[in-house]
Amino acid sequence: MSDIVIIGAGHVGLTLLADLELTKPHHGLGAHLLSFESVTEMEEHSRNWNRLVMENLVTGSVDTCSLSKSQFGSLWSPKGLQALRRARTLVITIPDIPHLRLQLLDHLERWVDLAGKVIIFVRGGQGGQPVLARWIRDSPELQDTSVVLVEDSFYGTRVIGSRIQFKRKISVNVSIYSPAPDAALAALRQMFPLGHQIGKSSWPDMRVCDGIDLLFNPLGYIIHVGVALNPENLEKTRKGIRYTHYIDGISPGLAIRLELLDKERVLLARSLGAEAQEFPEIIQRQYGLPPQGSFYDMMQSCRRIYRSLSSGSIEELRNSRVLLEDVPAFHTIRWLADAAGLEMPHTRSYFNDVMDRLRELGAESPSYTMYLPYLEKIDGGIEDIKQLLNHPHYDATVRHAA
Repeated sequence: MSDIVIIGAGHVGLTLLADLELTKPHHGLGAHLLSFESVTEMEEHSRNWNRLVMENLVTGSVDTCSLSKSQFGSLWSPKGLQALRRARTLVITIPDIPHLRLQLLDHLERWVDLAGKVIIFVRGGQGGQPVLARWIRDSPELQDTSVVLVEDSFYGTRVIGSRIQFKRKISVNVSIYSPAPDAALAALRQMFPLGHQIGKSSWPDMRVCDGIDLLFNPLGYIIHVGVALNPENLEKTRKGIRYTHYIDGISPGLAIRLELLDKERVLLARSLGAEAQEFPEIIQRQYGLPPQGSFYDMMQSCRRIYRSLSSGSIEELRNSRVLLEDVPAFHTIRWLADAAGLEMPHTRSYFNDVMDRLRELGAESPSYTMYLPYLEKIDGGIEDIKQLLNHPHYDATVRHAA
């Protein structure tokens, strides 16, 4: 049985499986991928994945990766449950969509002994991070479990049929919730053994930061929602015109607004004692791109890296992770701003615009606010929130009372 089980058969999950297979001579680990789909649906989709072509967007190199049918399965099948129970490391690549995240946590807690395992959440920060931290604190059976949160994907990647176009990031930030953090970090680095090629311990280089720092690293609620719901871009979507989300979707005027929101995000982070970089700095760190003179110029310089296309219709947009993952994250940011007592005028105005656009599109969803009841149950002031986000295994109030 596999050492690593990847949960989620999207772009990142499939890229990770192929990458692990290609680098297996370096780490010797076996990997298995489980989809949220049924067994029949997964078998249908995985027919194109037995032989994958991996195209590195930076070097231009092309490798072929052969995968066996046995490496694919359904999360809900008996074989999937067996794989979960036997694996040492679980890598969660499904988006931080509330109903999916909560369903997964419930499934793992009910059916899998998680003691001693390492659980890696890709895109682990922001929307559901406080809920995840609370889950760890409230679950005695997780006290020997290591949870690693990754700020974003390990790659810039796009799967087109049986072809994967990808770029391995130079650096990603991670936070480690664990009674044995060094061992958890070593398990993560072992999965990415090409660090010698960039003079680091792994590639990507895993930069450890506090949990509260990681929460402010993602900014999908700005760069995803802000672009997709921009009136000019919405008009293209209504007409069925696809555009490159991070490049053609950002005009000079929109870039000015996005930069203001980005600066308020960093201000909120610093008011909570967290370290956060502005988005252009994050791009430079992750991809090694040179700095540019403006937010707009920085985004335009990413044309070689970011190839994600927009939704091709309003219906597709309604069901996209752009809304289902990042609107809930926006609610979490608003909750944190209220807890900190910080006025964020540009963010408040933008939030109101987003809510208006969602109503206009008929895209309101109860899923957007599913985290709020959990957030409202987090007791205490801002110091307690910081303690929870940094050290969920350690409850300072209980120890003090003892």
